[in-house]
Amino acid sequence: MFAKRTIQLTLIMVLLFATFASASGASASAYCSSRYVVQPGDWLAKIARNCGVTLSQMYAANPGVGYYIYPGQVLNIPGGYDPGYYSCGPVYSQYYGNYYVVCRGDTLSKIARYYGVSWTYLQRRNGIANANRIYAGQFIYP
Repeated sequence: MFAKRTIQLTLIMVLLFATFASASGASASAYCSSRYVVQPGDWLAKIARNCGVTLSQMYAANPGVGYYIYPGQVLNIPGGYDPGYYSCGPVYSQYYGNYYVVCRGDTLSKIARYYGVSWTYLQRRNGIANANRIYAGQFIYP
């Protein structure tokens, strides 16, 4: 009886150890691309947790990002997969809706003309501090 109980306890301990060992090494970063567009209701710690990185890694990968983030902001995800390329121009996504990915040489006024709105509207809507400083790959919501 004692030997049977010892074997059972040993097996339980081995299973528990294996479960905790595999859970601690798990990383969800394979599910996050190298760039993430902030959605309403997101916060930095939530994004970091969902992508399997620490908050300090998120701050290191996104210099200049403070406590507040805003919808439409593009964040770098350390260790995320890179799909290889980002098309530029107008895009419709099931998850993000209509947006425009800035191409090299684009200006805010050119994008505004495309959508039939003013460049000041796009600047306000996307929280852009300086309308002359947009960059290729940036997401602009019309």
